[in-house]
Amino acid sequence: MLIARFVPRNCVACKTCELACALRHSQSGDINTAMSEHPSPISRLTIGYKDGKLHLTRCLHCKRPKCIEVCEAGAIVKSEAGVVTIDDERCTGCFACIDACPFGAVVTRDRKAVKCDLCDGAAELSCVLACKCGALVYGQET
Repeated sequence: MLIARFVPRNCVACKTCELACALRHSQSGDINTAMSEHPSPISRLTIGYKDGKLHLTRCLHCKRPKCIEVCEAGAIVKSEAGVVTIDDERCTGCFACIDACPFGAVVTRDRKAVKCDLCDGAAELSCVLACKCGALVYGQET
């Protein structure tokens, strides 16, 4: 499974990756229309600072995800390909997964848990395609 690997020395914190992610998960897929959508599209990854250094927060699609262990609704599953996803229909909004994730990769939207879904099976990841400075590149799962 290919994932996005972060190269912090190349990052300029432009947050284009966040915008591309939110746009990819918008209803319209159009930047002009997406700005007025309700609910507003959100990014599944975040560029920020941690201990004074640039840091990417996103789901790592763990081998043994703690979020799956704590989800009593069975809304979080891991595919045979290794992609961890949340079924919006089954999510009850208990947010146990948010507390369980050691990486802070699960966020809330409309009382539901949301996390990176690796662009829902798309051939390429929107965040990697959008990153023009080489801070996000394809890497193999470890």
